[in-house]
Amino acid sequence: MSKWIVTASMLDADPPTLRTITNFEGGEAEALLKFHDVVNSYDHDVTKVTRREIYKYSDRQYLVRVLGRMKQVEYIMQLGELIVDTQDPELSSSFE
Repeated sequence: MSKWIVTASMLDADPPTLRTITNFEGGEAEALLKFHDVVNSYDHDVTKVTRREIYKYSDRQYLVRVLGRMKQVEYIMQLGELIVDTQDPELSSSFE
C-alpha cells in the first residue's frame, strides 16, 4: 500500500506558500480519485465561490483557478507518492 500526499501552492502569494492538503494510503487508482475530489472542491482562500477553472498538466498536477465574489486565487495542486522513507524497511533508503 503506497503513501500519498496532496499539496497546493498558491500562485502570487507573498511569501510563497505550499500547503499539505491531505495525506493518505492506498493504491494509485484510489489516490487519483481522492486527488480529483480535492481538486474539484478545494477553496480554502475564497468565500462564495462563483467559478472554478481547472487546467491539466499531467494526471498528478493541475492548475486550479477559484473565483469568488471578491477575489480570484490560483493554485498548483500536485499528487505525490512517497518513494523514500529511511524509517520504513519496505521502502528504499535512497532515491536513484
